[in-house]
Amino acid sequence: MLITVFYSPDPDKCMDLQVEATDTVKSVKQKIIAVYSPPDWANTALLAARGSTEYLENKKRLAQCRVQPGSVFKFSYARNLTTEEKLEMNTQGIQTEEFPVPPQMSISTLPPRPLPF
Repeated sequence: MLITVFYSPDPDKCMDLQVEATDTVKSVKQKIIAVYSPPDWANTALLAARGSTEYLENKKRLAQCRVQPGSVFKFSYARNLTTEEKLEMNTQGIQTEEFPVPPQMSISTLPPRPLPF
């Protein structure tokens, strides 16, 4: 079956891909990556139906995602941030989603306790 994938910030750039219902989402992403190389900062790729923010899971087959001939998708590169990167962004005033701070990174603002001896 033929699907259309928009793969660039330029809204006119797209490609038609010949895929099978048994193909995985990951294999579709790999076809796009072969044509549209990732930028240095990217460490993940996302694929969703165009106009949706529900990203398809890599291991699922296209049939499981209810992909039909003529389906239209949006492909984009992204970066999964580490806890340290999120913490750094937050200290710079850039809002990220909530995340747990590992204990070794916690900062106590309480006065020090006197030693028991």
